[in-house]
Amino acid sequence: MDFKVNENSSSTIYSQLAEFITDAICVDKIKIGDRLLSVNEACREYNVSRDTVLAAYKLLQEQGIINSIPGKGFFVISKSNADNMRVYVLFDAMNQYKETLYRSLLENLGDKYEISIAFHYYNAELFDTLVSNAKGKFDYYILMPHFKENVTPTIEKIPAGRLLLLDAFPSNYTDNCAAVYQNFYSDSYEGLRSIIEKLRKYEALHIVYNDKFQYMPSGYIEGAYRFSGEFKFPVYVEPGFEMDNICPKHCYMAVSERDLAAIIKSITAKGLNIGKDVGLMSLDDTPLKEVLIGGITTLTTDFELMGRTAATLIKSGERRRIANPWRLLDRGSL
Repeated sequence: MDFKVNENSSSTIYSQLAEFITDAICVDKIKIGDRLLSVNEACREYNVSRDTVLAAYKLLQEQGIINSIPGKGFFVISKSNADNMRVYVLFDAMNQYKETLYRSLLENLGDKYEISIAFHYYNAELFDTLVSNAKGKFDYYILMPHFKENVTPTIEKIPAGRLLLLDAFPSNYTDNCAAVYQNFYSDSYEGLRSIIEKLRKYEALHIVYNDKFQYMPSGYIEGAYRFSGEFKFPVYVEPGFEMDNICPKHCYMAVSERDLAAIIKSITAKGLNIGKDVGLMSLDDTPLKEVLIGGITTLTTDFELMGRTAATLIKSGERRRIANPWRLLDRGSL
């Protein structure tokens, strides 16, 4: 195992070494019952002083992760310094589809995992503060990095062996961590392509969202524009769209439920019929969209599956990156 001292870290070298060993134990590179390297072996392997190794082993003993047997060495006795694994979950915001994801995660992790959840509300500074404050206090971290800014330096504060990135994966993050994410570019393109014949009933598609309060992945917009170019079908991405501008023979895709409600209100006020005069779609399925005005067509990822897959990776210690599949739920609003 390749241990490297982070010279820019505020943590001591011995605590970095202890964290490195704990990470290896969490992902079963070192298993419960295994003997750790002797102090002299560890000095050579990790290129640190004897005092550093002794201090790291003492810290691991105090945390209840290893035990010393005189004359035999140091042995791993636990993956964690607590009876249950403590997991820190940092979401962007809570809404109905994120609640589906969160419930699935809890149910599939089970009772041996203690979950603490927080929200960053697309604020990169708050994200950094929350991650920094949580660092070292939990056994595992689940971060949802929905930002226009580069937040890789914040993500890198968490050891890759203890990290799962959820729903989004920043292109400039290169460490080998677990991830379950949406491929926004291909999901957007493939999803719209699958309904091209229904969209051709209309003159254009308008993707509507409030850019002050709603994060819109750039990959999703790029995928929609690729679809528009290849199929010669007009697509307009419209942050801050004025609902009074809704007109017949056009199709509207709402990003948030607030946008969806405003669109339906405007369509109703104009006396237009959804699915005949005006097309209507929404991103991210929820139980409400299944029944609202007879059902709203949604282009969505499978949030229940996302939670289940994330739980599987955490419990197995695998560092795989898995793209969550998209689904089109056609309910007649087109």
